[in-house]
Amino acid sequence: MENHGELRRIAITLLAFSGIGLLAQTMPVNIGPTPPPRVNPDLSVTYFLNAPNAKEVLLGDTVFSPSPPGIPLTKGTDGVWSVTTPPYELGTHYYGFLVDGVTTGDVGGTARTERLPRGYFLFEQLDVRGPEPLYTDIRKVPHGTVHIETFSAAGLHREVRCFVYTPPGFVAGERLPVVYLLHGTVDFESSWSVTGYAERIADNLIADGQARRMILAMPDTGTLNRENPPTTVVEPYLISEVIPLVEGKYLGGDPAAERYLVGLSAGAVQTRYAGLRNPSLFAGLGIFSGGGLALGQVLEELFPMLRQPELYRHMTPIYVAVGNEDTAAPNVRRLSESLDRLGIANRLSVTSGDHTWFNWRRYLAEFLKGI
Repeated sequence: MENHGELRRIAITLLAFSGIGLLAQTMPVNIGPTPPPRVNPDLSVTYFLNAPNAKEVLLGDTVFSPSPPGIPLTKGTDGVWSVTTPPYELGTHYYGFLVDGVTTGDVGGTARTERLPRGYFLFEQLDVRGPEPLYTDIRKVPHGTVHIETFSAAGLHREVRCFVYTPPGFVAGERLPVVYLLHGTVDFESSWSVTGYAERIADNLIADGQARRMILAMPDTGTLNRENPPTTVVEPYLISEVIPLVEGKYLGGDPAAERYLVGLSAGAVQTRYAGLRNPSLFAGLGIFSGGGLALGQVLEELFPMLRQPELYRHMTPIYVAVGNEDTAAPNVRRLSESLDRLGIANRLSVTSGDHTWFNWRRYLAEFLKGI
């Protein structure tokens, strides 16, 4: 038995070393550090990747698109690949590489700050700056607090968390508006905070006098596998579990609370559903990069209450926003046009860009300024 055990250990060792050798043969080998991205005077960006053995390197600087995905890099004689993009807008951008079909971050060892979680396609951060601070910077202003509430959600059949931002100097029971932020597919309850910089945006806007003091509530609205429960599940979960928990603890259960509902992508679908079906509960809605109207659909057939526009007149104009390169753009435009036709006040913002956090951050800032 001892001999069999020893043979087994030897076999496992040989397999391990064999696997390492095969992996080394198939992975790109990087010689020396990769130069960091260079922001040029015209705000274009030159990216580099030191991967001399790679056959193809593509850049993803918003999402990996168009098809085939990514922007091709050119290989130099020194084995360093590079490409220069068109000028960027000021702000925080993310990027990653597709190396011989494998998505990866900056494999050359360049140190980046605040990397995206590995669950995302793009991994690295790049700030494109002008003379003024970015609205997403951590500035020397009074900062609020992000609390984490954990509770057993009957509607989702599991333990969930909800991130809650309270502004600087908050006192429990203070009458403040509450903005509920719903995340997208594969996101987490932490996404609006960690990736969306929601509390930074709120801190800066409040400090600059551009937004009111407010509470931000960021609930988990996904499944354990990061999929989307049906809207018929999310709606009662929000109304009967999330809202009572947040407002009961932080507002003392104020029955006249001023609340807003905002969502991105899949969260925009949930916002459209719960918000348009329950106008008496919300003072305004933010629908970002989703929740649109497919060709041939009739909005008031989906939401019959819209035939009574007076039910929505207490709301701030519904803020509908999408990037012009987003595949959701046609449907989102149709949503706004249908609201116009029905006499429901709304504000359509079509920006540059795609289905990205760069856009969702700026949509959030604009929404918070308007409530």
